[in-house]
Amino acid sequence: MRQRLADNGIFLLRISVAIMMLSHGIPKALGYEELVESFPDPLNVGTEISAMLIVFGELGCSVLLLLGLFGRFAAATLFIAMMVAAFVHQFHDPWMNRELPLLYAAVFAALTLTGPGSTSIDGWFSKKVLETGGRSSRAPRPAGQEELP
Repeated sequence: MRQRLADNGIFLLRISVAIMMLSHGIPKALGYEELVESFPDPLNVGTEISAMLIVFGELGCSVLLLLGLFGRFAAATLFIAMMVAAFVHQFHDPWMNRELPLLYAAVFAALTLTGPGSTSIDGWFSKKVLETGGRSSRAPRPAGQEELP
């Protein structure tokens, strides 16, 4: 019962934060041409690469997180993006302006540590493929092998 509640909590957190982050990523992707012209370069890699990285994070990783596919990678990528937003891009801004990216960063840190949960593609893959050694539970046993208790 306790594990089920934890999995449901992780699912709710993962889905809600992914949908909220999509509301930031979709407008950036739709207005990409204008974004590149005015986007800051906090990592000194060029404005276009910086814009591509944030669109990848906010849009691509949010979709991955929504599906629960490569969940830890997606959450860690979004955590890094939010930390850059809070401590590099908004360095001179008042603390109030940093609260939202830091709140997102805390959620992404938690999801990086917990993983996407059992109600995800990663969870299904882990249960079906990794725990059974790639064999289906109904697969016939080779001749001469007994079932272990």
